[in-house]
Amino acid sequence: MATPAHVERLRVRYSDTDAQGIAHHSNYLRWLEEARIGWLAALASDYRQLNARGIHIPLTACACTFHRSVGPGDLLEVRLWVTTATRVRASFAYEVWRGGALVATASTAHAFVNAAGAPVRLAREDPFWRAVCAATGAAIAPSPTGMSWDRLRGMTQG
Repeated sequence: MATPAHVERLRVRYSDTDAQGIAHHSNYLRWLEEARIGWLAALASDYRQLNARGIHIPLTACACTFHRSVGPGDLLEVRLWVTTATRVRASFAYEVWRGGALVATASTAHAFVNAAGAPVRLAREDPFWRAVCAATGAAIAPSPTGMSWDRLRGMTQG
């Protein structure tokens, strides 16, 4: 796989484990979220600032395959790749490593919604969208007329 867009390092806490001393599977979703939040911070897009602007990024799908168990005190590296980035949704792939051992692979999909949960399309000029494009190489196609795509779309819908 190519170079990850972000790497989050964390330590498995004792409270993350079950009676057998193995990290409970539910923690992996939290660790993936920590990697996404770290990726957003690296883009200078604090999640709280996005929420304050009315942009929320809920999880719409997830999958995780566990290859090895982890326990308290283990140092993990969560590697994140952006697999899809549009003005409406984003998806990510992950690898969770302990030292040189791959312990889990995962993927998540997300939508951009407003505070009421309705889907939103980020404006081409939105600073968050521009940061995502700069970080991922997603294209920001200019309008051929200089008008915004959203305004053109409104003129052609009838």
